[in-house]
Amino acid sequence: MNAADAPARLIVALDGSRLAEAVLPLVRSLAVCLGAEVTLFHSLESEPPPTVHGEPHLSTVPEAEAYLAGIAHRLHGAGAPGGHPVATHVHTDPTREVASGIADHASELNADIVILAAHGRGGVKEWLAGRIPQQVVARAGRPVLIVPTPLDRDRSAIRRILLPVDPAGEAAAAMPLAQRIGAGCRSGMVLLTVIPTAKTMPGEAGVATIFLPHAAASLLDWVEEEMRARLERLGESLRKAGLAVATEVRRGDPAAQILAVLRRKDEALSEGPDLVIMATHARAGLDGLLAGSVTPRVVGASPCPLLLVPLGS
Repeated sequence: MNAADAPARLIVALDGSRLAEAVLPLVRSLAVCLGAEVTLFHSLESEPPPTVHGEPHLSTVPEAEAYLAGIAHRLHGAGAPGGHPVATHVHTDPTREVASGIADHASELNADIVILAAHGRGGVKEWLAGRIPQQVVARAGRPVLIVPTPLDRDRSAIRRILLPVDPAGEAAAAMPLAQRIGAGCRSGMVLLTVIPTAKTMPGEAGVATIFLPHAAASLLDWVEEEMRARLERLGESLRKAGLAVATEVRRGDPAAQILAVLRRKDEALSEGPDLVIMATHARAGLDGLLAGSVTPRVVGASPCPLLLVPLGS
């Protein structure tokens, strides 16, 4: 992300379907919060299907340009989001790999955040392919906001942000962007850490717990105590920056516990978080599945938008 006083650049990938257009209210909200520049993007495909989600596919440059111009006009209808004109860009050289085309143009257009809808059919094939959104994260090397469609409710207002903080400290990569969005949108923020149990420890550590159960239990208790203290220090630093911050520590499988928080009802807000911001290794498809990566599992089942920040971005 650019310096705090510079406008962010949002690149919104659209395929011409109403499902993809479900991202637009959130785009407007985020653009206003960040004072961001918005570019609507479409990439022509070399062998496009006749329809996309039951609607005519954009197969020519004039069709794509007219479509994006119409969407830009709609966004301008209530005033330029972020105070900037909405730009459009059509990649006219047909591509066979949509994810690669989006990633390449994210770099070309110097995007701070790429925004796209996730509306695949699910199943094993998509896990192996890595889904287009996760492939974009892996290839673009910059933050990608994935909006599951259709949305279960209106999520255009970012009232509460969930930021998972892992014991390894990788969440630090997402912190500057989370803080900027939280301040711009005046959002509350929940810092969540999930400590595994002996039964949910991954890899070799999980094997060790079988032979040293008491030592493993003591170690996990110590990690929980340390993480509670770390979360409180982090929360206090964010509060000093003007953010309303709560902290929470859970035990169990990280992906399952993150999804449980996303699905719960909150007494104060009547709903759960509106946005999740996660640092990620950006493992897509089979690599992520075999590695037991948390991100693909959360992306595949999340009811709310996720902003994935690649480590090192």
